[in-house]
Amino acid sequence: KLLALRREIAAAERQLAALQAEIADARSEHSLLVAHDARAENARLTAENLAANQVAETAHAALEVAIKASQTDVLTGLPNREVLWDRLAHDLELARRLGQRLAVYFLDIDGFKQVNDEFGHAAGDLMLQHTARVLLATVRASDTVCRLGGDEFVILASAVRREDAEQVAVKIGQALAVPALIAGHTLSVSASIGYSLFPDDADAPGVLVHKADEAMYRRKRSGHGPR
Repeated sequence: KLLALRREIAAAERQLAALQAEIADARSEHSLLVAHDARAENARLTAENLAANQVAETAHAALEVAIKASQTDVLTGLPNREVLWDRLAHDLELARRLGQRLAVYFLDIDGFKQVNDEFGHAAGDLMLQHTARVLLATVRASDTVCRLGGDEFVILASAVRREDAEQVAVKIGQALAVPALIAGHTLSVSASIGYSLFPDDADAPGVLVHKADEAMYRRKRSGHGPR
């Protein structure tokens, strides 16, 4: 009986060992399945996150392009009329805080209609682009050059004295007068330039631009001096 009992115990132990092995195998397969599922889910989430980031970046880039386009003159690449008023308000507030002068220049190309009539509108466009490049190269990087529309440009620049503003106006006129090859023709740009000063002439944006415009027309009628 003892021998038979030992055999039964041994058989039971073998069955237990086999069962434990099956359980271990099952757990191992389950772990692998869970790990595989986790990796698959992680890969899916990573791909979705990447796609979402790409969509967001594309939308952000498109928004930046749209904003820049709304603020830029298409022909010259200069800031447009909308930006002018924002910059002018900002620069005026800064000049008030610092107790500095701000010069507002109004520039109009002389004889621009004749250029269009004689050489064509394409040549006129090239002259406007040339004017924009010269203005940017002549003023300081901290100054603002805007195209108001047509052949009119406005420049915002800090000035210590009225004499400084006068010198800048003369410098701009001289730079524009340098002959350049435009649409296959050697042309120079003659411009009438007027300016106003904050706080000497006015302290409101619209009034400053208006006074600079008036000064420009006085210059155009008289044909003498930038003021």
